[in-house]
Amino acid sequence: MKKLFRAKPSKIAGICKGLSRYFNIDESVIRTVFVVLIFLPFPIITIYLLMWLIIPKENNENNKHIPTNFY
Repeated sequence: MKKLFRAKPSKIAGICKGLSRYFNIDESVIRTVFVVLIFLPFPIITIYLLMWLIIPKENNENNKHIPTNFY
């Protein structure tokens, strides 16, 4: 079973990289979606901050099954 983690190293909080690993899509697609949603009347910044608080950071034990050359 796949688990969602905040990835490290990351640009800000690791949310976009963690989501890209979980859904197996390119990280830049997730970042672009987040940037586009910022300009819509949707509370994406609040959701991003909540995800930062709720989603756990990955640790070395969780890194064993994640490839280091992901995209």
